[in-house]
Amino acid sequence: MLYAEGTITGRGFLTHADRGDGVDLQVYGNVIVVPDGCEAWLTRNSLTAISKAAAQSLYDTQMDIAIAGFDPDDNNEGREEPTRGTLP
Repeated sequence: MLYAEGTITGRGFLTHADRGDGVDLQVYGNVIVVPDGCEAWLTRNSLTAISKAAAQSLYDTQMDIAIAGFDPDDNNEGREEPTRGTLP
């Protein structure tokens, strides 16, 4: 797997052709995960690969913020309390 920090930039970020080429995008906050071999896709979208450890650390920080800000007494419209996980 390849890991990058970034945001989805809109139209053209992930195309039908990309999916046909094997780009199976997974997004965890601002951590983007794609299969090995998708370096050209990362470059096209101005993303730089980072280590899995760095990606996990970014994700953990995001989840810590989400967990701290979750108020179970609020009307959460059916949302479950956020929990930490492990990136693939």
